[in-house]
Amino acid sequence: MTSEFKAFPDQPLAALKSICVAQAIISISTLTSTAVLLAKLVPTMMNGLP
Repeated sequence: MTSEFKAFPDQPLAALKSICVAQAIISISTLTSTAVLLAKLVPTMMNGLP
């Protein structure tokens, strides 16, 4: 019995894997840049703004 639900019936599995890998890389990059920004911003906020 086959499944009635297919999210992306036209795309092969390799294309979906590459899309997922690309999304993971973008997410990690975004989280890293946010962490760097917060590392620079938080000490300034802790000391108080002039």
